[in-house]
Amino acid sequence: MLFLFQDPLGDDRGLAYQYPRAGLYQEAGEGFADLVAVGGEGREGRLLLKVRLARYPNPLGGPLGFSLATVVLFLDTGKGGSEELVPGLKTPPGEGWEVGFFLTGFGGEGRTPSGEKAPARAWREGEWVVLDTGLSPGRYGIYAGVGLFDPFAPGYLRPTSPSGGPWTLTASPGAPPLVDLLAERPLDQVRAYETGVLKPLRPRGLSLRRESLLAFALGGVSLLLAFLLRR
Repeated sequence: MLFLFQDPLGDDRGLAYQYPRAGLYQEAGEGFADLVAVGGEGREGRLLLKVRLARYPNPLGGPLGFSLATVVLFLDTGKGGSEELVPGLKTPPGEGWEVGFFLTGFGGEGRTPSGEKAPARAWREGEWVVLDTGLSPGRYGIYAGVGLFDPFAPGYLRPTSPSGGPWTLTASPGAPPLVDLLAERPLDQVRAYETGVLKPLRPRGLSLRRESLLAFALGGVSLLLAFLLRR
């Protein structure tokens, strides 16, 4: 693992969102849109993003083993980029995204700020859903959230409205169509919903491989100093 961000359990209600009233959601129970963790792993020179949800009900038969949630992932890989994540939610000024992904139980899809789409390879590894970004590993800013799967909506996200409905989330006007946001503290998620601005998470410290190399180098320096002092 290059990095691992954990998200609080049981916070998949936005700001007092109410789920659609269709029986499909009542039968599925809770937790299918609850983001638990997002990690990054380097394999063969490419960055893999790994997502874990609290539960994976699959009433629609998605080949990835779930079918009621849509995970959105955005990477800030450089300067500039788009500052709109989804309707009702933006990045901080100057921290826009350059590469986006929409991940459902039926596969992954890459997006660019200009709206171009391309398939993205995704698969399951136990409780993790893995997505190949096609990018080299880097210390990118990461935005992530989970909404409810809608095969016909832009971004495969069911919309919100103040009145709700059988297939619509009940939420305040202009609320983003995401019931959970990647935030290490509950207060950070609340602020994102209140302000409409989600702060990115960025890998901190060194990767395990670099830490090992650093420890090896420091050990060599220590041995050299000990030899010189004895001389």
